Amino acid sequence: MHGFENRGLSVPQGRFTDTGRFGRMFPELRSLKTMVPPADVLGGAGPDGGPPGPMEGPGGGVDNPRIKAGYTFLGQFIDHDLTLDATSILEQQIDLNATTNFRTPAFELDSLYGRGPGASPALYDRNCPGCFLLSEDGFDLPRNRQGTAIIGDHRNDENRIIGQLHVLFLKFHNRVMRDFTSDTGGRSRFEDAQTIVRWHYQWIVLNEFLVRTVGRAAVDAVLGSTDRAKVCSPYMPVEFSGAAYRFGHSQIRAFYPINAQGGAAIFPADPTAPPADNDLRGGRPLPEILRIDWSRFFGVAATRGKLIDTKLAPQLLKLPNGVVPPDTSAADRSLAVRNLKRGVDLRLPAGQTIANFLALPERLPDSEVWTDVPGGAGLAPLWFYILREAEFLHDGQHMGGVGAHIVAQTFVDILLADKASFLWQDRNWTPTLPSAHPGRFTVTDLIKLALGDDAPDIEAENVDNLPTELPPPAPPPTPTAPPSS
Repeated sequence: MHGFENRGLSVPQGRFTDTGRFGRMFPELRSLKTMVPPADVLGGAGPDGGPPGPMEGPGGGVDNPRIKAGYTFLGQFIDHDLTLDATSILEQQIDLNATTNFRTPAFELDSLYGRGPGASPALYDRNCPGCFLLSEDGFDLPRNRQGTAIIGDHRNDENRIIGQLHVLFLKFHNRVMRDFTSDTGGRSRFEDAQTIVRWHYQWIVLNEFLVRTVGRAAVDAVLGSTDRAKVCSPYMPVEFSGAAYRFGHSQIRAFYPINAQGGAAIFPADPTAPPADNDLRGGRPLPEILRIDWSRFFGVAATRGKLIDTKLAPQLLKLPNGVVPPDTSAADRSLAVRNLKRGVDLRLPAGQTIANFLALPERLPDSEVWTDVPGGAGLAPLWFYILREAEFLHDGQHMGGVGAHIVAQTFVDILLADKASFLWQDRNWTPTLPSAHPGRFTVTDLIKLALGDDAPDIEAENVDNLPTELPPPAPPPTPTAPPSS
């Protein structure tokens, strides 16, 4: 989960300072200092037994026909890849603002590879040079005797779903290493496999995940207007990391079907409850009952994700112990409150301020910004505004306007700033690994390659022809008859 301090978030304020690891996409714009209603009210949970808070949604949420449940966690995996800080502790202590000696953001799977077999040998299998170490059962992350995951980024053990997604990528690399590289031996073969894996991953990020998230038109618009020769040194815009990319929090369901035996809640209803096999908190060995059937997360028949809107699952407004410290106040247990406060701390502009600056053809009407928010008025926090954009402009099925622009521009800029990416080296490159549709590559293709004969039967979706029909609205509650006298 987001919500904790990240090195480098003391972002330089002026227009003429070096960006460092984090920077501003819109340094000229004024920041939003206050909001009405305040963050604790707008993002807080309603009282027990009382009406829900303005951003508190029903437990089940509304299905998004366009984005299946697995893409929420793929988005989290991508976030960890972009924001992994491999800087040494000594360098961090010397460089408090991360203006130098920082790891640049890139889609290069450092969260998977670490620093490579030479510098991160614990991640690799000594009996299969260049291959990742897997757990004995092949389902869980590899762990030490104390249950700590042995992986390149500890955040990929935050919950049971992203942990198993990490395992999927470990197996994907091993399959490529074994079957799709020449037996040249040593470092050269490993680097060949790494390039194949990275480029196919980047293809998924750009042509599947991003297209589902912001729409094909927004992706094509940014690709058509971005000149790789003019892309500066890569940095992470705080408008992206502190607001736009947190759209995924609204997609999280309260409960996920895991396999034929059942499912589990993302978090327990009681935030003080200890970890158990009926919730998805990570940081502990995986029980057999929670081994994922990936056909329930990706493909035509998978569980749908939740709409991108201003309503979060109730458990996200009451984060449990382990996700937050036990002495956290009730207000600060709300992920929505934390996001809203973080936006103020980062001095982000209001949503309307950026919309006015960009003058995009797709615009959220000002009259719709505060719909159904008691007392809501004036300029809106960027994160809330972006969720409302998706809700109003695209029925919550994908982002639009400001949010779509920030996410698409950030992804494309990062790819073009990386001279090892397929988009910089060969924009006409197409995937070479076996897939359901030659010249394309999707998460379902990755699953089938990684798992081989153990892969579930998954029918791939056509990303350019996704379903859009929303489920019918829930019927109004039936009024109860007054008791007879």
